[in-house]
Amino acid sequence: MEVKIFTKIIKPKQGFWPSSTSSSDCGLEAEINLWLASKPDVEIKNITQSQSGGSWMPATVVVSVWYQ
Repeated sequence: MEVKIFTKIIKPKQGFWPSSTSSSDCGLEAEINLWLASKPDVEIKNITQSQSGGSWMPATVVVSVWYQ
């Protein structure tokens, strides 16, 4: 089994009330989808996600994709 780890720093929104209801993943979803499209023969076994930071500092999001 192998693992691919994706990491992205998500910049905090400016101000207390967000101006839009859509959240930005700073391209993380597109990066994962591009990698998955380039590996059509892999079998995904597990996906985990973790996040640190956030309130006043940028959040760091880590997505681990376990595959064979």
